[in-house]
Amino acid sequence: METGSPPENTDTSSRLTFQEYDITENPLLADDIQNDALFASTARAQHKGSNSESPPEQHHQLDLQTNQDNKDSDSSQDDLLELTCPRVNCQEKIIICLDLSAEMDKVTFRSRSGDKWTPLKLIKRALRLFLQSKSRINKKHQYALIILQENAVWVRDFSSNPREIIHLLDDLEDTSPCDTLNIGSIFDLINSRVELPQVSGDPAVLPPPYIVRTLLLLGRSQGTINMADKEMFRFLDSSPYFFVDALYVHEPPSEDNKCEQIFDCICDLDEKGQSYIFEAARNPTKLYDQMAQLLAHPLQRPLQRDIAYRLLNMADLEVS
Repeated sequence: METGSPPENTDTSSRLTFQEYDITENPLLADDIQNDALFASTARAQHKGSNSESPPEQHHQLDLQTNQDNKDSDSSQDDLLELTCPRVNCQEKIIICLDLSAEMDKVTFRSRSGDKWTPLKLIKRALRLFLQSKSRINKKHQYALIILQENAVWVRDFSSNPREIIHLLDDLEDTSPCDTLNIGSIFDLINSRVELPQVSGDPAVLPPPYIVRTLLLLGRSQGTINMADKEMFRFLDSSPYFFVDALYVHEPPSEDNKCEQIFDCICDLDEKGQSYIFEAARNPTKLYDQMAQLLAHPLQRPLQRDIAYRLLNMADLEVS
């Protein structure tokens, strides 16, 4: 999953790309995929401006652009997005931030067989696969755990043993109603507990001893997300060795929820244009696919808008 060559395309926009699914194989997901398309269309208009209209065929691509598309594509933005660090598979310190709001216990996902899953249970299953796979790629990777309710709480220090985190995840069952989330408390905690790496010499040549990646797993469609003071976030984000990724699980967007507002707040965290930010509504296949894409090392992966994964037939890879 970790790639070794830089992308040729250095487009400055950060776009969330959704894959198409054959709804004839799973009629239960047809309404959910249509809701995703509506969400994509609405958010695209909000981020790019009301004067931008998308042709009907683009709705099938389910492509949702982030707030970065509002910024001008000037040379300063090009410099901002340029990754100057060596593209190496160095150690990652991954901070998993798991939402434990009451909405994570609502049944929103349906499998092909008709089984129903809560977001919390499904994310735990996906996290188990993520941790096991990431550890196989590099056993030096370390993982810490933060739980999110109205504020962030650090519950587990870094460990290179994924089983310890998995066992802890299995014990996390209690959720509580939350009207708001102070997302700034996440970065206050990280700053107090994690030391960002320093490189003596040319950072374009010398690899860092490790990088720090924050993985946000949010599952609330109501309430608000706020960060009154961005000073700590911007201090951490100024480091070329700090990254923020996110997976947002939500109800189908409607006038009765705040999915779009919450998603916009998450996108605002991608100030460098290097984050991977995904969203999923009621589609377990899509959620697993996105967790797999998060396996890629931030120093080795392309920009999110440039990613393209497809399954290859082993027979096609054989040398004739």
